[in-house]
Amino acid sequence: MSIKIAVIGANPANVEEIENVVVESLAGGIEIETATIDSFRHLTDADLYVCLVNRQEQMEEVFGSEKVVALEFVPPVEYFLALSKIPAGTPVLVINNSIAGTRVLMEHLRKYDLMHLDYDVVAYDEMEPATIAHKIASAAFITGGSSYVGPGKDLYKKFGPYLAKDTTILVSPPRIATPSSISRLCQAYSRLQHDAVLDELKRLASIDYLTQIPNRRTCDEVLCREWNRARREQTTLSIAMLDLDFFKHYNDHYGHTAGDECLQSIAATINSALRRPADFCARYGGEEFVVILPNTDSDGAIKVLEAMRQ
Repeated sequence: MSIKIAVIGANPANVEEIENVVVESLAGGIEIETATIDSFRHLTDADLYVCLVNRQEQMEEVFGSEKVVALEFVPPVEYFLALSKIPAGTPVLVINNSIAGTRVLMEHLRKYDLMHLDYDVVAYDEMEPATIAHKIASAAFITGGSSYVGPGKDLYKKFGPYLAKDTTILVSPPRIATPSSISRLCQAYSRLQHDAVLDELKRLASIDYLTQIPNRRTCDEVLCREWNRARREQTTLSIAMLDLDFFKHYNDHYGHTAGDECLQSIAATINSALRRPADFCARYGGEEFVVILPNTDSDGAIKVLEAMRQ
């Protein structure tokens, strides 16, 4: 009973960030699929979709609010303390690969009253190279996430030649998910686990343990429903009872294990002969089986039963 979780992020680094929180926060029994924001629409069968808060509305429009959990990430406190020590009015260049990414960081800066600095923005996947080069070359302070301005990342690989030697780089360490968003994730997961257990219990209560086809209780429910439907719609309904000849002798002679295997084989044969979604079979008890064929007259039922016998 594994829970399928789809992790959707703005880019591979963001996906990894979210996935780490999911793995660390939840117990076993999960299957994780990942995608970036430009390739997520194939993830249609997940039980839960986990994204960032800035993508929550978009994900809810696609998958429904009941299936989406949005995580909020914040940089560690030490990072904000370092920014607070920079004199008011100092120009600081914020670097990310997208405008959406810079907005997330700017929201945190506003939240922690760090707007005393003169921020400018570089979204290097969405801006002209000449503009990027000019801004980086003239920057005294540069800040951004470790995935963008950390050692060996894009700031150095793509724009290293433009960096001034005395530029101060303030790297935001890997962000941490807020306790409230982790709580939402865990609660959603717990609900899914609870629902999965209930569904499995209902399934187990409706099938015969040995043959894995519906049991007598389910048969009675289906028979009542189909009988009422046939009367209401004035349609035919065929019901057949199958009783295995000489099964007791077979069971006594070859043993209970062979008898069980015989019942399993018979159940599989009966079930495989049913072609329509509404056709139904069940183990009624012992070596007795029931077949219910809606919208089927006696001639049609005989053909189905002969196919089973063959």
